[in-house]
Amino acid sequence: MRRRSTEHLQAVLARVFARADDWLFDLAKKDGVPDGSPYLFAMRALRASRAPLERGFRDYLDKGFSSFENRTAPRRPDEVESELPELSLLPEAELEQQLATNLTAEAITRIHGNQLDELSGRLARMVGVANLEADGNPLSAYALAGAIGAAHEGIDLPDDVRMVLFKYYERELIHDLRDLLTDLNTRLEAAGFRSDKVAPKPAQKPRPQSDYVPPATADGYAPAASDYMPSGAAGASADGGAEDRAVFDALQQLLHAWRPAHQGGGQQGGRQTGGGGQRPLQANEMMSLLSLMQATVPQAVHEALDRPEVSLAALLKNEVLRGASRIGLPPEDVSISQADEDAVDLVGMLFDVMFDERDFEQSARTMISRLVVPFVKAAVLDRRLFLYKTHPARRLLNSLAEAVEGNRGEGPQERELLQKAENTVDRLIAEFNEDLAIFETLEQELRQFLEQHRRRVELAERRAAEAQRGQERLEQARDLAKIELQQRTRGLEPTPAMRDFLERNWTHHLSMIALREGPESGSWQTALTVADRLLALLPKPGDPAEAIEPAVQAMREPIETVLASSGIIGEAAQDVMHGLAESLQRRARGQAPAQAEVSAEAHDDNVVQMPDRRSPAAAAIADLKPRLEVVGGKAGIEVSDSDVEQMRQIKIGTWIHIAGEDGKHHPVKLSWISPISSRLMFVNRRGVRVLVASVEELAAMKQAGNLLVREQEQVFDQVLHRVMGKLREDLA
Repeated sequence: MRRRSTEHLQAVLARVFARADDWLFDLAKKDGVPDGSPYLFAMRALRASRAPLERGFRDYLDKGFSSFENRTAPRRPDEVESELPELSLLPEAELEQQLATNLTAEAITRIHGNQLDELSGRLARMVGVANLEADGNPLSAYALAGAIGAAHEGIDLPDDVRMVLFKYYERELIHDLRDLLTDLNTRLEAAGFRSDKVAPKPAQKPRPQSDYVPPATADGYAPAASDYMPSGAAGASADGGAEDRAVFDALQQLLHAWRPAHQGGGQQGGRQTGGGGQRPLQANEMMSLLSLMQATVPQAVHEALDRPEVSLAALLKNEVLRGASRIGLPPEDVSISQADEDAVDLVGMLFDVMFDERDFEQSARTMISRLVVPFVKAAVLDRRLFLYKTHPARRLLNSLAEAVEGNRGEGPQERELLQKAENTVDRLIAEFNEDLAIFETLEQELRQFLEQHRRRVELAERRAAEAQRGQERLEQARDLAKIELQQRTRGLEPTPAMRDFLERNWTHHLSMIALREGPESGSWQTALTVADRLLALLPKPGDPAEAIEPAVQAMREPIETVLASSGIIGEAAQDVMHGLAESLQRRARGQAPAQAEVSAEAHDDNVVQMPDRRSPAAAAIADLKPRLEVVGGKAGIEVSDSDVEQMRQIKIGTWIHIAGEDGKHHPVKLSWISPISSRLMFVNRRGVRVLVASVEELAAMKQAGNLLVREQEQVFDQVLHRVMGKLREDLA
């Protein structure tokens, strides 16, 4: 088992060096600097390090098998404790290497997990234990992934070359590991070591086999279908895979039924596909034509952007055929095969829908348009792009769309994200040479950057939620103070000066107490007593006016406390108290209020009673701007109970689309639900709150067509379903 595994894994490592060497050589040629190219220096460093890397790789494997061979019985606790390593901080380069090792182990487990579990069970039986720990198994996913990292110890290589070796090792190991695991499990089974971890295979209904065989890439790598299946689905028929297959089959049937009716009886720009003596383009010819178109955005894409009514797919197919002369083929003698035409049509329709319906700025539209040809190449190379949600090209498009959609570059983080997306597209254009692994590499790098951006956005969301919580707590405290004032003044007619004091200073003082200490505190009761004692001074018929001034002065300390909370102290506080006393004295004498009191009261009434003439929906739509408008007033809103219930069922983190002043629907996310008012707060992609509304107001917006609740899917899935819907509409 040691000999078989070592030979197999060393062959994998040899292919890794060959792939990496070819990659660096190609980059050095493109660099155009034969002597001073950094890629040439990197290639020389790799070649110089090959022998020590191979020795380190072999030593790691030998050490793992030797430790396993010596494990005839569990170790004593004191031996285990004495071998515990010391904890220390990892250098950044070593941390990157550790991360690469973990990602490789996860990929191996995802694709070959069943066979690895079976092998682990057999090895556990071999050494007489119930379960074999990963660190004691020389063929665990982590041990296999760690072999390349252990080989790098003490060897100085450029970081980018080191990461390339990890990536090629992951691809080659995943591609070639199944044969080794099958062979080892068969040998151990024959030797009598059975595994209790072999899961029974469920009975499967026979499925029609596709005649499509995925082509190999330029370096001979053709990943298995299970490479793109979700975790836990490797080696078995996953429900998600079957569902995706059904969707793709239905999409192809719709496309084949749509094409004759909408493209002149199966013609490409007036030319019969594969007919009239024309031969279909071979796979290498199609790739050559697309590669020639990759560096610059084709004229077909520019025309489709300028004229949304034309078909990008039809224009693109015509441009491909017209370009046949660039590789020495008469354009009138060749056509596009049906399989390739399906790929071009689907990619063209997919980008048509993206340009029409997604919220891309002009610069973002230009950036996304550069992806058309690389994605046509990817679809021609591997139709599983339309089959598996985890396909790397599909994930890359989702990440790019997330980075640029709705991003107007309004802040440094947004501009940095746009620049990262631009760099990703540049690298894809420059490095995609029929090797689909570039999609996975770029997607992982962009996803890591997006995760950092999301953390910043989450921080902005928390701040927005805290600000909204504080505002609602203040509103709640003010409402409590107003209720207390209404209860105490019911049936009474305070003087203008007293009303001004109570409505301004006293309610503010009471609101602050409610926020800081709560309505059950002693300070709350003390403040209520101030209002009660002051209202008790309202003169009754026959009360002497001379007794009012001493009574007000007796309340000097609590009144000054109330005024101080509003910033009124010293002479200003004395003026307020003098006004209160004078106002009460005039009432006791039967005199009219002073003109200054009447003017101030009228001014206050005008300010308080200013109406908001906007409708709730209009106010909500205006909230797309970064400023916040809290929509209030549910009375008079007529909505259906079903819409209200749908709005009530929206979960935190759900994205909806609301109409903006530009007439387009923009995505906003439910970030927080108020425990005070039950209103829902929505934020944009930058974490800035843009809408706070009740479920009734949201339902009214939905009825008016200003709000859309779409199924929560990735961009690629949403657009693919829209393509299917458009095909059905056209056929109908």
